[in-house]
Amino acid sequence: MRFSDILTSDSVVADQRLRSRGAVLEALAQLMAPPDQALALLEAMSEREGLGSTALGQGFALPHGRSSVLERPRAAFLRLPQPVSFGAADGRPVDLFAAIVTPSHFTAEHLSLLADVATRAAEPATLARLRAAPDASALYAELAEWGQLA
Repeated sequence: MRFSDILTSDSVVADQRLRSRGAVLEALAQLMAPPDQALALLEAMSEREGLGSTALGQGFALPHGRSSVLERPRAAFLRLPQPVSFGAADGRPVDLFAAIVTPSHFTAEHLSLLADVATRAAEPATLARLRAAPDASALYAELAEWGQLA
């Protein structure tokens, strides 16, 4: 299972203006789930974020968590026009967010999804393409290609 397999065009947003870590996590939760599940996804990501920042560096973060309310994995991608502080080890604020929340029992799949995104986020050229995408549709198309680059 790859990130591109669980991402939908409706869960990709380009250039949303948010000013804090909490606002970013809330927006990601709302993109991933119907209103009756969004709070549980927010709590799952916030709990994980409380253990340490999920910022990977280079302005990219991978908020994630596991939740018993889900029956299948969910994903979202958010690009901000102005980066926010996210506690990255390299000190850079973050403008690119890939979020994943999986069902509680998806241990191996959860780790596989995280590895898929982290590997791609380590490539500066990939991050440059995500930042250069003119709109959410182009951003989704770029992310969908990740499934073809195995």
